[in-house]
Amino acid sequence: MSLSLDFARNGDKQNSPFFEDYLGRLLEDRDRTGLTDAIHQVEAMMITVDPGSSIQYIAELCLMTPYHYLVTLESESHWTHVLRIDMNSPDLIVREVKDPAIRGIFRSLNEVYPIGSRKPNSRYMGEVLRVSDLHHVVNEQRQREFRFFSPDDVRRMELPGNIAISKPSPYTHNIVGYLERNPDDIRVYALGLSSIRSDVNIVYEAAKELQKKLGIDGLILPIDHLATRVYSQNREVAILEWLSLSSYYYWG
Repeated sequence: MSLSLDFARNGDKQNSPFFEDYLGRLLEDRDRTGLTDAIHQVEAMMITVDPGSSIQYIAELCLMTPYHYLVTLESESHWTHVLRIDMNSPDLIVREVKDPAIRGIFRSLNEVYPIGSRKPNSRYMGEVLRVSDLHHVVNEQRQREFRFFSPDDVRRMELPGNIAISKPSPYTHNIVGYLERNPDDIRVYALGLSSIRSDVNIVYEAAKELQKKLGIDGLILPIDHLATRVYSQNREVAILEWLSLSSYYYWG
């Protein structure tokens, strides 16, 4: 059994007594229930963009990162583009809404704020984590009062059916998904009709050619870390929430 509290603490940020007490209890509970050993690395990061924006965004990503265009999954209302480096790095999932009139929970989260309402369908959605036993992980998290979308909800939102997806965080507004996969298996997403879109492939190849021309293709490495912004009063609870949903430990 993993012992999450054994990791050394760093940093000089002073936290509240509430945070320190709850941190120890949640990490011990996470270890005891087997969640620490059942939840693994980040499998994918999900991003949604406004209609007509995905091709330009993919071109930018493929120029500025080592990611490669893999496939497009088409469903009734969305194009979902998958970018990949290799199986040791998380995928980037870029969702484009086909119709600007379509409304849903992720758009409503943007429209709460004036800046977000300018591009209502463009936002960072959250992460997908690999798990070794999806049923066990979701069942344990529900007992800890985390809420998940039902399979019907996931289907209506046109998200991959083989991913269990949490309700958006009240602190970050991000979601967390769980995907069961053996480390030796390929990463797949149960969604829509798959194809290699010629218009996406053209901008992808152009971006990689420009990388080579600039001499940066061998200099850019995979994603090093992620960051999210929260209101100051939500900092501690947002950290505790993420530690509860993942197998990360608290560095400091």
